[in-house]
Amino acid sequence: MADNSILRPLTGHQPFDRLIADFSDIADPAEQETARTRIWDEYGTEGAVFISDMASFSSTSRKIGVCHFLKLIHRARQTIAPIVAANNGTLLKCDADNCYAYFERPDDAIQASFDVNSALFDSNQRYPIAEQIYLSVGIDYGRVLLIDGIDFFGDPVNTASKLGEDLAIKAETLVTGRAIEHSSFTVPEFAERMTARISEIEIHYVRIPMTERAKT
Repeated sequence: MADNSILRPLTGHQPFDRLIADFSDIADPAEQETARTRIWDEYGTEGAVFISDMASFSSTSRKIGVCHFLKLIHRARQTIAPIVAANNGTLLKCDADNCYAYFERPDDAIQASFDVNSALFDSNQRYPIAEQIYLSVGIDYGRVLLIDGIDFFGDPVNTASKLGEDLAIKAETLVTGRAIEHSSFTVPEFAERMTARISEIEIHYVRIPMTERAKT
């Protein structure tokens, strides 16, 4: 028999976790729909999802050692947290070298990505190459389940994760077409409009390399 004592709650937020646990026990389709509607009514919202990833985490950890990279992760988090807050965002969590933030407005999420990379560019000037930090960022917009400032779930989270972790390279922001459409951001001339297909999902996005201190 499995030892359920080692299983962590889904989010650690008891009311939400209880709703999901109850939903998982329902077999009747009509009752499932009622439970699903309740979950979205209580936690559903629309907004921008920002997910960052540190470039070259795996390869650098293998070459230099994980303790060195944990130090860089700490520095990166210290940079990201105040910039997210200054751009009206909520830093929900950090997991290893990834940071997850929610913004009501895509403009703020895009600006935060520029500000973070600008700050890292400035700080990198004071460090040797092995100490320098570069982020890749994915941004999407849409309907999500926002769990009281600690986590979120939804298609935009999955998409932003694919962009930030799988497709973006260092010092680059990838923004979905739907996030652009819900913003007042003017796509710069040097940005590329791209399409990717990952896990049977087609993603239309704009590739914005951090070549200068950009402003929305």
